[in-house]
Amino acid sequence: MSDTTTNPPATSSIEDDLAQAIIGILETTNSPAIQRAREVIAHRLAISGDVAPSRVPAPRNITEIGGYINLLSEYGEVEQRSRLIAAALGIAGPQLSLPQPGALPPMSFVSREGARPAGPRQASFPLSYTIRSDFIPTFDNALEEVAMRGGAVPILTPARVLPAAGGQLPEAGTGQLHLIGRTLSIAPTAALRAVATDPLSLSRPTPGGGFEVLARVIDAAAPIAGTIADDDWTSWECDAAACSEIETTDARFVLTPILNAAGWHQAADPTNPINLADPGTWAGWRNITGLVPGVTRYAEELQLLYSADALVGSPVFEQLDYIWTGTGFAAA
Repeated sequence: MSDTTTNPPATSSIEDDLAQAIIGILETTNSPAIQRAREVIAHRLAISGDVAPSRVPAPRNITEIGGYINLLSEYGEVEQRSRLIAAALGIAGPQLSLPQPGALPPMSFVSREGARPAGPRQASFPLSYTIRSDFIPTFDNALEEVAMRGGAVPILTPARVLPAAGGQLPEAGTGQLHLIGRTLSIAPTAALRAVATDPLSLSRPTPGGGFEVLARVIDAAAPIAGTIADDDWTSWECDAAACSEIETTDARFVLTPILNAAGWHQAADPTNPINLADPGTWAGWRNITGLVPGVTRYAEELQLLYSADALVGSPVFEQLDYIWTGTGFAAA
């Protein structure tokens, strides 16, 4: 009697057939979901493949694997640790935060004409500044409030450019916020040089109190400039060697509550200036409106302003899953 028993196919043959079938689907189907799958696979190959021989011997047991895990934990490399464990288990690593390609970012940096009040410092004031498009309405209102009182605020915003491949990651906090358009600086030459003519000052009422950023009334014809009376002020004035307190009597108003109402707050409490090279912290401002500690991801903010191609090609890609802590974006 003939033997009709059929031997089951080898496991490797089944796996090969399954792999070929998946490859066939990826090659012949053009739906958005399949296109996205191709991108994820290509990215995994790019960052997870054996692109260079290992410089350390392969771990021989679970104890040595645990040593590598502990080392990555000690240095805070949470994502790399997850990838290590996934590689050891032979499974896919953590889900990638790939930005959607093709679409233009919903927001942008918009260039605005800068305020350049007349005076000895005018030549140093920037001709323009940039601001995130969603912050424009409230910031324009704030500057209009200042102008109605007869003041002016020269703004300085350095270029916001993603670090190139191989470049340094932005510093936690200020550097990260700068890239997503949440920082600005008042032009440093707008105050501390000559209190009588500078458009801004770091001052307090002469009887006492803390120093704040004030705007001097330089346009007496402004709509409500006449409502701001002269007062006695003590202000900082500096040169290259030192700073001193100067007393003046003129019309000034506090700038802080106007900018605060627009979402902009000083990055740090104003410190006393030492000299022009060390002017204190009065000029730096930030806007953290809508950033929720433990919830907001860095990817959400970056994707508002930068294309997928730009993010994938920059080292900030490794920080896309970072979470806002209240002071910066960090690994969860």
